[in-house]
Amino acid sequence: MSRAVRVLEAFEPSRSELTLTQVAARTSMPIATVHGIVAELVELGLLERRGRELILGVRLWEIAVRAPGVFGLRELALPHLEQVRDGLKQHAQLGILQETEVLYLERLSAPNSAINFTAVGGRMPWYATSSGLVLVADASPEEQHRILAMPRPRYSSEPQEGNPALMARLAQVRQQGHAVTRGYVHHDSTAVAVPVRGPYGRAAASLAVVVPSEGFQLEPVLGVLVPAARTVGEELRKSFTA
Repeated sequence: MSRAVRVLEAFEPSRSELTLTQVAARTSMPIATVHGIVAELVELGLLERRGRELILGVRLWEIAVRAPGVFGLRELALPHLEQVRDGLKQHAQLGILQETEVLYLERLSAPNSAINFTAVGGRMPWYATSSGLVLVADASPEEQHRILAMPRPRYSSEPQEGNPALMARLAQVRQQGHAVTRGYVHHDSTAVAVPVRGPYGRAAASLAVVVPSEGFQLEPVLGVLVPAARTVGEELRKSFTA
């Protein structure tokens, strides 16, 4: 089972089509072993063949959408994410913290919007995103300590901060209720994120927008983003008590 998961994890948003040789290289497994695993995954519909290349199968998506936590959150948030996108005419996205990365459950885009490299189902390091800063800032002290103890290799253009400076930054984010990252992933783009508080009072997810850095003003963005996140949180808490 673990080896099959490693094969599936070899596929990323930026590398969605892989040959058998590439899968073996990305998993560090012998090609004969990968051949047998791939054959079974293709038979199950979890992988599909496209000529010499392999892609993730539709069957995998059919199974994934049955996960009530992630997709229930996405369904709750989607109408409000649409309102954010339409209100600001920019990218709007929903993310959750998975270990030390932000996993993006949804991204909605608008025509002529800011440069944004986020992909649905994609991940980014927590310290390189506004969503990650918001989510880690709202984590328990024990969880923060664990995350801060992990390596933080440079991802893009985010500042390289030591733990004391980063802890001060997280405290500020928690106090203000939002995080702003200007030029972290692309110098022309600024991201703003706010927490979606779950039934236990901590951030269960983040709502974020990516807007042009030029002419950026925080208050109009928060005026749209904060009410949307508050409403998603309220609906999420109701769903847990229903």
